Amino acid sequence: MAQDGTGERDAAGTAGSADGMPHADSVAPDEGALADPVITPDPLGSADPTASADPTGSADPLVAEELSLDPRAIARASLAAGRNSSLWWVTVGVGVAIAVAVLVSTAAGALTLAGLLAVGAVVRAATPPPGPAALVARGRPLDVLILFSFAFALAILSQVIPAH
Repeated sequence: MAQDGTGERDAAGTAGSADGMPHADSVAPDEGALADPVITPDPLGSADPTASADPTGSADPLVAEELSLDPRAIARASLAAGRNSSLWWVTVGVGVAIAVAVLVSTAAGALTLAGLLAVGAVVRAATPPPGPAALVARGRPLDVLILFSFAFALAILSQVIPAH
């Protein structure tokens, strides 16, 4: 046991530094303090990644694995997208909105696009999982909320903003 400059020891028999403060390694952690959470792998395959079979957290921390980016898998996925009808329906809808904007007026084209967004929100809300690929970005409630919000905002702006 080392002594500090004063020659005094604390209750545990360890000496502090010359300034009277205990060494950092000699200070016991506060027993009421929360330890950092340790995520351990669940052998039962629980959906909760924070759940652990060992409540003491003594197992090795879970290391996230990165998915490999296989160029062939990416190419197959992009080819399969061409066979997805929802992408074609959205493309046709945007084309119709552009045609209406050019042939009739920009306000009418914007209203057509707002209608397309509202129809997309209804379709996203009504179809069973996984849903149309062109309309699925996040969870169903968030997708529907965003599509309806954009439809409402576009419809309002198309009527408020002057055409000239």
